[in-house]
Amino acid sequence: MALLSPADAWAASVVQLTPAIKASFDRAVAAADPSMKGRLANLYAELAMLQIQYDSREEKIRVIHYSNEQALIVVRKQIKEIDAAAVSRLEAQTKSLKERYQPLFDQYSSLNRRISIAKSLKDKTLTSVLQAQGEAMKVLVQLAREEIRGQEARLKTAKELRSQKITIARKILAGIESCQTEIKSEKSVVTALNKRLTADWTGFKSAIRKPSPAIAAESLSSLVSMFRQVAGSKQKILDLEQKVSKIIETTKQQIGV
Repeated sequence: MALLSPADAWAASVVQLTPAIKASFDRAVAAADPSMKGRLANLYAELAMLQIQYDSREEKIRVIHYSNEQALIVVRKQIKEIDAAAVSRLEAQTKSLKERYQPLFDQYSSLNRRISIAKSLKDKTLTSVLQAQGEAMKVLVQLAREEIRGQEARLKTAKELRSQKITIARKILAGIESCQTEIKSEKSVVTALNKRLTADWTGFKSAIRKPSPAIAAESLSSLVSMFRQVAGSKQKILDLEQKVSKIIETTKQQIGV
């Protein structure tokens, strides 16, 4: 369930409104007729505003994406550790209990073998003595086995509860998968738009160098349109990253951390 890679999440804009670009643009505006001057100025101003918004949104995506990546590492580890200490403790107690009673079980088995041998030798006196010892030990063995069964039942219950908790937590966290799919889709949209932005940006720079105000205006108009669409996709990516954050937080609440 890996998230979007940083390079893909916030690629730098192909449009860079440098002082040199602004100087060339101003010369193109100076060569334009009055009505074209106003259009060019308005389009350039909007492009500059969209560029600022783009950079701001990119920073927000970068920050929340990194936060999500770190939080995912932690929450996945926490899921694996759900009730792990309690189960380990019960396992150790069960093992210790079995080891403590093993000598009793061994003695009981040995006594039963001796009873069998005594019976085969038709030694009634020895058989009677050994059977009496066996009956006394049988009670202790039964009590020991009941205690072990109770301990094993507690261990089984703890393991089943742990498994249920892990399953629920992982199911909640799996909600990020749909977000990943949508993010991937928006990335594809942005990639296609960036190709068009690159072409329009090249055309715009060429137009202001000539200068050709009309072509510059067409390129600017297309750039603004592309930027608006990119902004929409980037906002969706940001919203999806925020949704991922909420899913992670819900998962943490579920596991009680």
